Amino acid sequence: MQTIQQPELVRHKVRRYSRVRISIPFSCSLASLAPRWWFQKPIHDVGLVYDLSLHGLCVSTDAVIKPGDQVSLTLRLTKGSLPADVAVATVCWTNYQFHGLAFRALSQSSLRQLVEYMNVSDIEKE
Repeated sequence: MQTIQQPELVRHKVRRYSRVRISIPFSCSLASLAPRWWFQKPIHDVGLVYDLSLHGLCVSTDAVIKPGDQVSLTLRLTKGSLPADVAVATVCWTNYQFHGLAFRALSQSSLRQLVEYMNVSDIEKE
């Protein structure tokens, strides 16, 4: 068996913001913010969140979004609690049905909910 050598920079790349991997993905809803042509339907779709930080997330969805699009999000972090709303998130990357979104506008109460979720959660931080 042949091993592949990777450069040091690739193996020890440090993330700018800590994130948590979600062992059981939770649901979210997405809505488009940008105006569309009259023949295009606005985006109103659901997705599953697979990892989360205070600055963005990775979501799987069937919504037709591409890098540069802006959406609003409603995150259902835990059952029984109010959803956290992200007023503006920008799509940074896509890989098939997975999308990386960066938060651009987030209320203080939603930020507090994210901090609480990440601190209370017993999932491993990266």
